[in-house]
Amino acid sequence: MIADFDELLSTPEFSSVEKIKTIGSTYMAATGLTRPHTEELNVDQDCKVLYNHVRTMVDYALALMGKLEYFNTHSFNNFKLRIGLNHGPVIAGVIGAHKPQYDIWGTPSTWPAGWTARASWERSR
Repeated sequence: MIADFDELLSTPEFSSVEKIKTIGSTYMAATGLTRPHTEELNVDQDCKVLYNHVRTMVDYALALMGKLEYFNTHSFNNFKLRIGLNHGPVIAGVIGAHKPQYDIWGTPSTWPAGWTARASWERSR
């Protein structure tokens, strides 16, 4: 299933989406990590371009849901997908000397996981 999610990243539509990591059943991806070249834009285009990455992430989330539905149908499973989205400033970098890994840090990258965990907890009450 993760390979199916990763396959979406090779399509032109999702070329700006960056897979950050998988931890257990969590799949973290981000977009908008690089700034668009706004000096070439006019004022009317600024808002569309500056927030286009949010639309791309929503489209990617919808595509993940489609992949999971296809996977469930053809494997007779009933896996569920919880999606958390947020936007805002993050720090990106590589950490680790022996096994370097790319990661992002910041409130926008931690809140979605908290939301989905809280939703699970509240449903179990």
